[in-house]
Amino acid sequence: MSLTEEELQESLLKDGHKKFRARQLFQWLHLKQVFDIRRMTNLKADFQDYLLDKFIFPDFKILNERKSPTDHTAKYLFAFGKKQVEAVWLPYQNRQSLCISVQSGCSLNCSFCATGKIDFKGNLSAAEILAQVYGVQQLYSRRITNVVFMGMGEPFYNYDSVIRAANLIAHPHGMNISRRRITLSTSGVFTGIKRFIEENQPYRLALSLHAVFPEKRNLLMDIEKKFPYEEVLEYLRANRKKLQPGQLMFEYIMIDDTNIFPEDAKELTRWAKLLNAKVNLIPMNTEFNGMRPPPQEKINMFWKTLVKHGVVAVNRKSPAKDIDGACGMLAGKYLKPSVL
Repeated sequence: MSLTEEELQESLLKDGHKKFRARQLFQWLHLKQVFDIRRMTNLKADFQDYLLDKFIFPDFKILNERKSPTDHTAKYLFAFGKKQVEAVWLPYQNRQSLCISVQSGCSLNCSFCATGKIDFKGNLSAAEILAQVYGVQQLYSRRITNVVFMGMGEPFYNYDSVIRAANLIAHPHGMNISRRRITLSTSGVFTGIKRFIEENQPYRLALSLHAVFPEKRNLLMDIEKKFPYEEVLEYLRANRKKLQPGQLMFEYIMIDDTNIFPEDAKELTRWAKLLNAKVNLIPMNTEFNGMRPPPQEKINMFWKTLVKHGVVAVNRKSPAKDIDGACGMLAGKYLKPSVL
């Protein structure tokens, strides 16, 4: 399932099969999301035998489903062998979003995030990333319109698989989800950001900033020691014209008595305007590791300060909070026997 249509063509032609078979197989996998070769009804039995012998097909289980009674979100625990990850279904009035994972656990250790506290089991393949999208889509009649790579793991530490998966999700012979509706999030992996821009990738880029002073970001995000945010932002400023006007955004988790003082708002405003970046403000979802959400009046004041100075800032709510499916809460805590 990780192969492009062109790669399938090359492999099939090499083994003496017709070129059109690649399109058929690609559409079974990526459009119809059928993974059982024997159910691919327009493929002859001998060709099905060849495929079973030649390729490995998706093998995953959904171990657990949790549905929110308040906002109709749902969280799914997937197993790929020993690797387990979570994906979150986020239904809105005008779109259906899916938040997916790229690593089992996370190779980073942000102090406010539960994912970084669990064992890291490694990167996911493109097929394992796609299986979350296709596995959840099979459960709903409403079509997924938006995919956000914001679940477990750092996408730019698994860059090749993430880009390959995004390309397959957007492929016109597959789900054909608009590239403008696919968002890749990074905590600030400079090498990945450079590749993303130099390759002229069309997807939306979300930079998890969370602090705009080095000493604060060091406390919140261990990646700051390796890739200082100021170097990342200066590179983005120098290369901003290579991105589309609405392609870049900042993610900013608001933590009480930590990163929502007036000086934080002022500096965040400066960078957002320099980079023409939208700002998604996210209140911390729960008390964790000695940190807590700000009271509503502080949230409102911080948001209003940004907006007053011309920043496009959205005070995002936290869907899926009651099922531990909101930002920073994915930790695979609800392992149960297979339910789906």
